[in-house]
Amino acid sequence: MALDKKRTEPSGYDCCCPSKCPLTLPHSKRPRSPVSDSQYELLQWFPCYFDATWLLKKFPFFNWLLRYRLRWLVSDVVAGLTVGLMVVPQALAYASIANLPHAYGLYSAFMGCFIYTLFGTSKDVTLGPTAIVSLLTESSTRGCGGIQARIVCATALTFLSGAIQFAVGILNLGFLVEFIPVPVISGFTSAAAITIALGQLHSLLGLKNVGRSVLSAIHDNFAYIAETKIWDLVLGVCCMLVVIGLKLLKSHMERIEKKHKDDLRWYQKVAFKFIWLICTARNAVVVFSAALIGYSLTLQPWFEKNNVITLITEDKSSLPNFTAPDITSQTCSTLSFSIVVVPLISFLESIAIVKAFARKNGYKVDSSQELVALGLSNLASSFVGSYPVTGSFSRTAVNAQSGVKTPAAGIVTGLVVILALAFLGPAFHYIPSSSLAAIIIVAVLPVVDVTIVWKILKTKYIDVLPLLISFTLTLFLGIQYGVLIAVAVYLVLLLYRHAKPRHQMWIEGSHIFMKFNGGWTFPGVEHIISRINAEVTLSKDNPERQRTRSVILDCTAMPEIDFTIIQELRGTCSDLEKERITVCVVSPQVHVGHILKKASISNLRLYDSMELAMKENAESDIDDMEARPLLDGERSSLNS
Repeated sequence: MALDKKRTEPSGYDCCCPSKCPLTLPHSKRPRSPVSDSQYELLQWFPCYFDATWLLKKFPFFNWLLRYRLRWLVSDVVAGLTVGLMVVPQALAYASIANLPHAYGLYSAFMGCFIYTLFGTSKDVTLGPTAIVSLLTESSTRGCGGIQARIVCATALTFLSGAIQFAVGILNLGFLVEFIPVPVISGFTSAAAITIALGQLHSLLGLKNVGRSVLSAIHDNFAYIAETKIWDLVLGVCCMLVVIGLKLLKSHMERIEKKHKDDLRWYQKVAFKFIWLICTARNAVVVFSAALIGYSLTLQPWFEKNNVITLITEDKSSLPNFTAPDITSQTCSTLSFSIVVVPLISFLESIAIVKAFARKNGYKVDSSQELVALGLSNLASSFVGSYPVTGSFSRTAVNAQSGVKTPAAGIVTGLVVILALAFLGPAFHYIPSSSLAAIIIVAVLPVVDVTIVWKILKTKYIDVLPLLISFTLTLFLGIQYGVLIAVAVYLVLLLYRHAKPRHQMWIEGSHIFMKFNGGWTFPGVEHIISRINAEVTLSKDNPERQRTRSVILDCTAMPEIDFTIIQELRGTCSDLEKERITVCVVSPQVHVGHILKKASISNLRLYDSMELAMKENAESDIDDMEARPLLDGERSSLNS
């Protein structure tokens, strides 16, 4: 039944939608949309009872669905198909990193696309399996036992990761990932890339029974190198060369097209787009070509006896069953720290991609809502046998370059993966393992960033320490422990900086001056108070110096103050009052001054300027306000 358009707002309810909200625009200003008038009125009145701002924030698809244009559909379909052709071979390859059957890579590649379409805030990002999270999954499930036990642990890890990410997003705690600094991330990703490449080396060489850890992989690959299957190596190297060649060709063609954009004819533009599509889907081209080679070899009567090329050996892939993950106390105990590390790293990887493309394409994203979207994607994916998913930089870049308009392209990508599972499952058996290993190695090696060490050394050399710790421990101790220990080391360095606040201290006549160059929080209160007391004691014991009459604290650059500092100041002011020494706080920020006034500290005075403080506390006129150089006998110095 149509709603009455003359209906007035019900009493007691105020529509809190912003005037620019698309749900509450007047009829004349509504964007063109396939939504009917009655539906639009329903959406217009619905926020009057709830909150349209909240509705748009928690269900971001309303922002683009109500103003969707038919011409956008072509761009979204093209982008979705292009990413779909890219994700199928990548998902098959990444499943081998996770040490799971290859079909589970595809199980991880479609549900996240559907969920993120509804709850994500970025039009460019595509969710699915990635190399880093696949390695995290392998490391987390290594101690679970056989293949079925690892599958159970992987799906449980996906559910638990999603639950944590969803809870953190709902509570708006997305800022916690900001405590993982760039040096730690760089060391972790470089070590993870090397670990992944070493883990795929045995597939490239056609070796079996090679360990999964870094040290065992290095030892076993060299120990069994005499058993290398030459045709596996030849095929793998050829696949690597083709992938690299198509990647370079794509960059070259893009430069030519950009340079001669206005001079190209229509058929030349079509040719450029065709070459771009082939180069973008290079992984699919390589895997398809390698599968044809594998299929043709299986037709030969001598293949099974000689086994010249190693093919994927697992049951034929099919659509997954929709079942709840099996989560037990034993599973949680086996996963241990991974329950925290995996959701943290996967969100960190995803939000970095989201912010990068949002900045590049000029739109805003919500970090907490991204956590909600990622959490719901992992929760839903766990019911179809997926291991943890996150945003993929390579697929997101292709999605953006394909001209995607809305997150609806993810629906097309997900459908491509489902069609591959439904109809191409039997063909996966003919894919050579060395071709998947080649794709992985080419994808992860560029992640290793050596230049960042030199960049850090030129700025602040101490930050190299957490980078080296993150890199070394991730490489040799394990990916979970490496990240946690490196973050702990960085937090210790951060706390040390708070324990030694940056300030300047000097003596001028009977005054002790201290100027804060930043915040003063409770870890650094003892350091500051001890310096003040030391100078006061020195002025009493040194007859060559004037007796201290005031301690003047310049708090212009101090943004905050806490209860611990208030209590220490109260005790210090009381002690200095016995020595007839006044404590002055100069130019505090408004909220800092307000807190000090409410504290009512005896012997503490507040001043708006340094001049006024000195005028009221000096024993003689001071003509020069600049600090004099310190004498050799004085202990006060500039504190870095």
